[in-house]
Amino acid sequence: MNFIKPLKFAAIPLASLCLAPLACFAQGNQGELVEVVTVVAKPGMSAKVEQGIKQVNAYAQSHGDTTGTSAFEVMFGPNEGNIIILIPFKWESVDNPPSYEAGLDATIEKVIDPYVVSAHSTLVRQMPKLGNPGSGNAPEKYYEVLELRTRPGRSADFMAGVTQLSAAEQKFNQQPNPVLIYEEVAGGNADDIVVAIGHPTFADFGTPGKSNTEVLTAAYGGAAARSIIDTLENSIASEENYIVAYRPDLSLTPAGQGK
Repeated sequence: MNFIKPLKFAAIPLASLCLAPLACFAQGNQGELVEVVTVVAKPGMSAKVEQGIKQVNAYAQSHGDTTGTSAFEVMFGPNEGNIIILIPFKWESVDNPPSYEAGLDATIEKVIDPYVVSAHSTLVRQMPKLGNPGSGNAPEKYYEVLELRTRPGRSADFMAGVTQLSAAEQKFNQQPNPVLIYEEVAGGNADDIVVAIGHPTFADFGTPGKSNTEVLTAAYGGAAARSIIDTLENSIASEENYIVAYRPDLSLTPAGQGK
């Protein structure tokens, strides 16, 4: 298992899914790429992994890191306890790594690698014209994350439906909660879409809101709403949702000051 390569681009600190660090799951520049590293600790080694992440952050900070990262912990879901690290990504970073990369890699190998089962890395791209990116720079305290897999050949149908839903939400159901939508770029399934919905408090998860059908009906009428809902449902092969909490203690701001 190689933990070094997935993290080297961070020069190790996504609120989610941007987040300060990545201003809420990699918000920031429109259409930007974000590296998502999912860290799975060995049984009983979570504290060691967290300590190691802090040491890596300190090393990067002391060497003038300008990239930054944001870390999240899965609170509810099949991957409870996993740490998810979001890192702003640019293709040219691979060709022009920081001068201290060798030392960073050595630090990761020493203080993190021995304590993890895996550290899978994927690249996603924010879809800025969809959802509700919001205007805040700081990550929300919690995020509901939905991982959707579209049916082969149905991605265009799904995106058409989501575009109509986003337009309806922005006009008829404006809410303060940021909604970030990402598409898979590399490292995973090309049909995957990730939706991250921010919440300032846990109680906010229980706040009732309008259903998709109600919002679409208000925007387009009943017949069109049913058609859009059918399109979305028929284009999704599977979905999984979980809740993550922002971990400022495991994050590093672009200015190099950990929180």
